[in-house]
Amino acid sequence: MSLRRAVLTLASLTALVGLAGCEQSAPDEVGVCWHMVPGKDGKPTFNRLADHVPNLETCAMKLEVMRLNFLRIGGTHTEIAGAYQGQYIWLQREGVYVSQRYDGNRYPALKRLPDGQLAIPSAVPVR
Repeated sequence: MSLRRAVLTLASLTALVGLAGCEQSAPDEVGVCWHMVPGKDGKPTFNRLADHVPNLETCAMKLEVMRLNFLRIGGTHTEIAGAYQGQYIWLQREGVYVSQRYDGNRYPALKRLPDGQLAIPSAVPVR
C-alpha cells in the first residue's frame, strides 16, 4: 500500500470515528428511566424521571403516566420520548416503540389497545 493511500485510509477512518462520536447515545445508567426532550440544536436533553426501574416496560408506563398527567392539566403533547438503559423509547399514538439510536429504526415494544391501554404486541388479537 502506498503512503498516499495509507494516509487517505487513515483520514477516512478518523472522519468516520468523528461522525460516530457526534451522535449522542441514550443514557445507559442501570435502572434509571429518562424523559427526553429534543433540543433546539438537534441534540436531545435527558431529564431523570425515576430510579430503581426494573425494566423497559415499567419505564414506558412511567412515561405514559407523565404524558397523561400533562394532558390533564392542559398539555398538548400527545407523543413523548424517553430512554432506558441505552435504548430510546418513543410513546406514539399507536403504541410504544424502541430504538438503539436517536435517528434509528423504531421497533414495537407495546401496542395501544382501542381503550388506550398498552399491551405486549403478541397479546393483541389480529383482526
